[in-house]
Amino acid sequence: MRVDETFVTILVAEGAGAASLFERAGDEAADAVRREYVATLRRAVSAHGGREVRSSGAGLTVAFTGAASAVLCAVEMQGSLAQDAHGLDLRIGVDAGEAQPGDDDLYGTAVIVAGGLCAAAGDGEILVSEAVRHIAAPRVPNTIQPAGAVRVPGLKGALGAARVLWGDAAPAAPAGARPISVLIADDQQLVRTGFRVILEEEGDIRVVGEAADGRAAVAMTRARRPDVVLMDIRMPELDGLRAAEEIISDGDLTTAVVMLTTFDVGHYVYEALRIGASGFLLKDAPAARLLDAVRVAAAGDALIAPSITRRLIEQFARAAQPRPGTVPAALSELTARELDVLRLVARGLSNAEIARELVLGENTVKSHVAHLLAKLNLRDRVQAVVVAYETGLVAPELAPTPVDPAS
Repeated sequence: MRVDETFVTILVAEGAGAASLFERAGDEAADAVRREYVATLRRAVSAHGGREVRSSGAGLTVAFTGAASAVLCAVEMQGSLAQDAHGLDLRIGVDAGEAQPGDDDLYGTAVIVAGGLCAAAGDGEILVSEAVRHIAAPRVPNTIQPAGAVRVPGLKGALGAARVLWGDAAPAAPAGARPISVLIADDQQLVRTGFRVILEEEGDIRVVGEAADGRAAVAMTRARRPDVVLMDIRMPELDGLRAAEEIISDGDLTTAVVMLTTFDVGHYVYEALRIGASGFLLKDAPAARLLDAVRVAAAGDALIAPSITRRLIEQFARAAQPRPGTVPAALSELTARELDVLRLVARGLSNAEIARELVLGENTVKSHVAHLLAKLNLRDRVQAVVVAYETGLVAPELAPTPVDPAS
């Protein structure tokens, strides 16, 4: 199966204890158990719209277009196998991010992180990343809990009480929190209505207005101060890119802008990220991805997709090639450590992943990111990625090299 590269949620599930099962039961009997075990996992994957990427032993790696679907699938997996009598304790890790295709497989940070979370999970546990918590928690509010509060070795999940844990120190979103306010800006009434229907089905999202042109979108944003604007690129009066730029550059606003378009056109993507948009979404994206984009943007995170940054590299950054060992003049104010951090930000790594890579504390990494953004007068990590490639700090690659998840 050829898996298209996209922003996905990766679920890695593994039945711990498979090796000892073969020792106890013998090859033939153990293999029959393993096949039935995996078949149970696959039934849950099918029920929640996942796409199997690979299988290994008593486990699966699965891609989902929405984080909530992945979490609910994980809960069903644990519930279905809660009473397993063969000593196979299911462990699951879930992360969201860009996946890079290679042959019939997927590679990339999200796959590696999900695998690491699976390995770190206890028996019967589901361990999710902070990114997945941000996206999925509003839709499964009674499921995701802080890891430190419920991490119990040997805990067996059950469909009604499976423990889905997130490993970061941030608190879970409080019940009854203010809904995410969204403004929809598109010159097509049908599109606006469709998005409104999708968004207002969610209890944590509230549509506060619709605008049919760029001027109206800017005026309405300043009047109603939504958390997120879904902004069409091509609109009358004032095009979406210029409208987004006015909103993002307004110091009195904290509104995040997610750009919408019918076509994945490189120069639009480039300009949207340059002005500080928090994401770029095709109008035919699945509803789950639209919801994920709104929630991630509202949380203050940027939808940095390596497929987009690779496209920027190929089209706009090939000329920016400083001599080896030199620092681009535009980045001369950064310290050596800040340059290291910027390189990893450009690769799409989270603060936690950068901390592991550089053997630093996560708070130290957060400070470095804040300092380099301030020195370069950048709004967020998306603009940092663009600068890293434009200046040549990160060299373009003609083709992405698959990362071996086992390495």
